[in-house]
Amino acid sequence: MNESSQTGASSVAKLFGALLMAVGGLIAVLSGLCSLAFLGTMIQNSVQHPGQSGQIVGLLLVVLFFGGVPISVGVGLFIIGRHLFRGRRTSA
Repeated sequence: MNESSQTGASSVAKLFGALLMAVGGLIAVLSGLCSLAFLGTMIQNSVQHPGQSGQIVGLLLVVLFFGGVPISVGVGLFIIGRHLFRGRRTSA
């Protein structure tokens, strides 16, 4: 028996799982970098203009919403892809 039949994952499931992991990882990383850049710009703006620092809480919620949703979707796709890639574990 080959390795694929022992672990329970077909080659199509492994390919689809690898693709989901790649896409999910890219979504999570790129969304995280964008959110980090936005936070950096927001902190820099609040240092330069201290009178407007009351808006930070509102902007943090915007970053959490617009950055957090794609990050969680990307992490979810990665986890689903990892599950498909590994397949079912059979007890030997």
